[in-house]
Amino acid sequence: MDEEDPLSWNIEPYENFLNSHFFYRAVHKFLWKNWPRTDKIYSNFFSLDQAINGLSVDWSKYATTEFTVNSRPVPKLYVNGIVKINVGKIKIVIEEKILPISIKHDPIKEPPLNRAHTLLEGISKINKAKLKLKLSKIAQWAPNMMPIKEQV
Repeated sequence: MDEEDPLSWNIEPYENFLNSHFFYRAVHKFLWKNWPRTDKIYSNFFSLDQAINGLSVDWSKYATTEFTVNSRPVPKLYVNGIVKINVGKIKIVIEEKILPISIKHDPIKEPPLNRAHTLLEGISKINKAKLKLKLSKIAQWAPNMMPIKEQV
């Protein structure tokens, strides 16, 4: 998405995450295919199995929902839906100490390049259920990015 040299990408500080920005997260079919309603965001959509360093999201300053869906290994909407989470709402969760998490810009400078890559850090076994529930309440499907259920 960005034409400049990835090695020149700086890690941006917390104050650059504006309340009007969003984080985008791909939700794979495996996580939503068995739920009766795909219009609802469920807590299991924020699978933390691979969140060793933090929950991975794309920052709207450098990404679009199309970038997020197309950067997945299988870039098809029927496989991935894209949820958006308002940064301002996450900051409220952090500032009110509802959850001890932090936001860290973490651009990926090697293929597949991703300047938008950001981590929600501070996830532990103790708070992960609460975090997933909180994210499910403040997230929504990005416009035109709700997964498409296949016809049986």
